[in-house]
Amino acid sequence: MKIFPFQNKRNTRGRKKRGKEREKKAWNYHRLRALTRMHGKTLRRLAIGAALVSIIVVLYMPRSSSKGLLLAEGQIAKENILAPFDFPVLKGDDELDKERAVEARKVLPVVRESEETTQSIKNRVRDFFLQVEAIIDEDVVPAERQSRLSELEGDFTESAGTVLLDLANETRLRQEVVRFFDEVLARGVLTDKKVFEEADYNRLSVIRDGEEYALGLDRFLDLEEYYAAATEWARTAFGTRQELVAAFFEVSRHFGEANLFYDVTETSARREARRAGVSPYTELYLKDQKIIGAHERVTKRHMRILESMESKVSEERLEAKPWKRVYPHFGRLLTVLAVMVLFVVFLQRNRPKIYARDSHLILLATLALMGFVLTFFINRLDLSPFLMPIVLIAMLGTLLFDDRVGMSLSGTYLICVALLEGLTLPVAFTMGIVGATAVYGVSGLRERKSFWISLAYIGAAYIVAIAAADFLHLVPSIDTLQKIGYGLLSAFVCAGLTMIVLPLFESLFRVTTNITLLELSDLNQPLLKNLSLFAPGSYHHSIMVGNLSEAACERIGAHSLLARVGGYYHDIGKMSKPEYFVENQISGVNKHDKLSPKISALILISHVREGVEMGRKEGLPDEIIDAIKEHHGTTLMAFFHDKAMKTSPSEVQESDFRYPGPRPRTKENAVIMLADVSEASVRALNEPTPAKIRQRIEQVTRAKFDEKQLDECALTFRDLRLIQESFIPILTSSMHSRIRYPDETKSEEARLAVGDYLRKPAR
Repeated sequence: MKIFPFQNKRNTRGRKKRGKEREKKAWNYHRLRALTRMHGKTLRRLAIGAALVSIIVVLYMPRSSSKGLLLAEGQIAKENILAPFDFPVLKGDDELDKERAVEARKVLPVVRESEETTQSIKNRVRDFFLQVEAIIDEDVVPAERQSRLSELEGDFTESAGTVLLDLANETRLRQEVVRFFDEVLARGVLTDKKVFEEADYNRLSVIRDGEEYALGLDRFLDLEEYYAAATEWARTAFGTRQELVAAFFEVSRHFGEANLFYDVTETSARREARRAGVSPYTELYLKDQKIIGAHERVTKRHMRILESMESKVSEERLEAKPWKRVYPHFGRLLTVLAVMVLFVVFLQRNRPKIYARDSHLILLATLALMGFVLTFFINRLDLSPFLMPIVLIAMLGTLLFDDRVGMSLSGTYLICVALLEGLTLPVAFTMGIVGATAVYGVSGLRERKSFWISLAYIGAAYIVAIAAADFLHLVPSIDTLQKIGYGLLSAFVCAGLTMIVLPLFESLFRVTTNITLLELSDLNQPLLKNLSLFAPGSYHHSIMVGNLSEAACERIGAHSLLARVGGYYHDIGKMSKPEYFVENQISGVNKHDKLSPKISALILISHVREGVEMGRKEGLPDEIIDAIKEHHGTTLMAFFHDKAMKTSPSEVQESDFRYPGPRPRTKENAVIMLADVSEASVRALNEPTPAKIRQRIEQVTRAKFDEKQLDECALTFRDLRLIQESFIPILTSSMHSRIRYPDETKSEEARLAVGDYLRKPAR
C-alpha cells in the first residue's frame, strides 16, 4: 500500500543519486590508479636518465691535465693541437736563468765614496803639519823637538823626523803631501780591486757627492797601487833626495787609507731588480694557433708551449671563482643532455613500444653507457680515436631493435662523444660513415654469413673514409695506413664483442633478435621436430603459414622473419591432442562426432593454452608466445557454436565458443592470423581454382575485419590488399592440379566421402 503518492519517485531519485556517487568514486579510483601508474613510469624513466647522466658526469669531470700534456718529448702527435685560448709561452728554466744572469751582470758594482773618510784624511794631514810647524817654532833643543815629534800621530823613523823638523824641508814636503792626497783621494782609493777584476768588471758605478758615475776600474787605486803611487810621486817630486822621498812615503803611508767602499747591499738589490725585470715569457700564442701538427715529432719547444698552456689554465682556475670553472663543462653536459632528450623523443614518436618498456630503455642506456666507458678509457690511455666502439653500438642497437634505432643510437653516441672528447672533424666523419655502414650491414640479417659480410662492408668503409679525409689534408701515407689498421682492428673486436654480449642482452632484457629467430627457424628445433612427428598435418600447415606470413610481411614492410618463425610455432599446442584436428585425421574418423560442442570447443581452445605453456617451457621469445596467443584472437568457433545452438540453444553462451585472445596487437601477428585461416579455408575447397582461391581469401579477410579481430593492430586497407595479393599466388601454386594416374581414382573417391564438415577448418 502506498502511503505517499510520491514515494516511488523519491526512492528512484535516491537510487540514482547513490548510483552516480558510486560511479564517481569508481571513476576517481581508476583515475587515481592511472595517474599513479603514469607517475611511476615517469619516475622510473627519470631515474634511468639520471643514472646515465650521473655516470657521464663522473667520467668526464674537468681534470687538471690537458690533452696536450699526455704527449712526451720524442713522441709523434696523432692529431693537430691548437691553442684553445690566448696564452704566453714560458721560457725554459735554463733559458730564464741565463737571461737573468746576463741582466744581473749588466749591473755595475756600486762603490760609495766616504766623504767622512776623505775629509778626515785631509784634516789629519793638515793638523799633523800644523803641529810640526808649532814644534819647529818652539825654542828648544833638537833632542826635545824629536821627543815632541814622537808624541804626534804616526810612528816615523829618526831620519824622517829630521826632515820634518827642518823648516825648509817641512814646507816643501807638506806641499807635496797635500797635493798628493788631494789627487789620490779625488781619484778614489779602494781596499782591493782584485774582487772586481776577478769578476771581470772593468767599470764601477761610483756614488760621490750625491751623484753617480760609471767609471773605469783603472781610474781607481787599491792600497797596493796607492803605495806605489806614493813612491812614484815622491821620486818625481824630490828626485835623488832620498831623505825627502823616504819621509814623503812614511807620511803618505801613515795617513793613507781607502775612501771608496763596495756597497754589497745596493749592488745585490739592483741585480735582483734586474733579474725580476726579465720577462718569463718568450712569445704569445693566439687562440686557434697551431701548437703542433699531426704526425710531427714532439720537441722540447712543443713541450714548453704545452706546459705554458697548462700553467695558464691552472692560474685561471686559481683566480676564477669555483662556479666559473665548471661553466664550460656544464655547458657541454647540457648539450649532451639535449641530444639524449631528442633521442628519447624519437623513441616516443617513432618507437612507442620500445619507449613503453622500462627494460628496453634500460638496455638502450646500457648500450650508450658501454660506449661512453670504452671511449673514456681509450682516450685516457692515449689510444687512437679510430678504436672508438661505434661499430659495437651500431650493431647491437640494430640487432636488438631495428635499423632506425641503431642509426639513431649510434648517431646520438657519436655526437655526445664528439662534444665530451672534442673529436676532430676527420675522426667524426669517419665514425659517422662507419656507424651507418654497420647499421646497414646487419639490418635485416637473415643468415649468419651475412654478419661476416657486413664486417667486410665496415672494413671497406674504414678504408675509404680514412683515406678520403687524409688525402684531403695531405697526411703521409704511412700514417693513413696506421689509422686504417686501428679501424680494422676496432671492427673485428667490436664484431667479436657483439657476438659475445648479444645473447646476454637477449636473455637479460627479453629481446628477440634476428639471430635468435634464425636459430628458431631451424626445422630441427625440438618443438618443430616433435610437431612433424606427432602432428604432421599441423606441421605442414604451420610451414605453409610461415611462408605465407613471410611473403605478406615483406610486401607491407613488417618483420618478415618474425612472422615466418611465429607461423612455424603458432600451432605447437596441437601436439598434445593431434587427432582432434582435421589436418591430422588421416583415418577419416572425426572424434568430435562423439563429443558435445562445448567439449570440442574446449579442446580447440586448449591448443592455444598448451602451446603457450610449451613455448615458455622451451624458452621461446615473448614475440613468439604472443603469436601463439593471438593467432586466433577472439574468433568465434562458428561450426561448434551453430551445432550447439541446434541442440540446446538456451544453454549456449557465445563466450564458451570464442578463443580467449587477445586479438592481434602487431602487424606480424595479424598476418599470421590471416595466413592461418586463409590456408585452412583454401585447402577445404573442393576444386581450388585461382578465382575460387582469390574469392575465399577475400572472404576470410573480410570476415576477420568485420569481427573486429584486426582493430588492435596497425594494418591499413592498403596493407590488407597487399596481404591478399601475396597469399593468392602461393596458395594457387600449392593447390595446383596433377595428372591423375589410374590407381589414384579409388583413393580420391574415399577422400570425397569423408564429409563436407571435415573439410572445414576446425580451428
